[in-house]
Amino acid sequence: MVTATPVISCNCTDCAFNDSGCTAFAVTVGGATGKPTCTTIAHLDARAGLSSADGRVGACHRIECIHNDKLMCTAEEVTISDAAACNAYQAR
Repeated sequence: MVTATPVISCNCTDCAFNDSGCTAFAVTVGGATGKPTCTTIAHLDARAGLSSADGRVGACHRIECIHNDKLMCTAEEVTISDAAACNAYQAR
């Protein structure tokens, strides 16, 4: 059984899904060029998502990452920077 990689830390404090950590049910990591980013980010003056910081990576569009297997993240854990960058990313 495949399990979704946990987002153990999110420093993007202006995201509606950040309430002392990632509360999105499943984030998507993407970005066409440069550092992969969390594309689930929501710059809204609101709080959203789960009642606790139990966010997971639902999909990863960066197929060149060593942790990407069939668009699923296989990293043990993911942290998201203040600029919404995925810090687990490593190019093959």
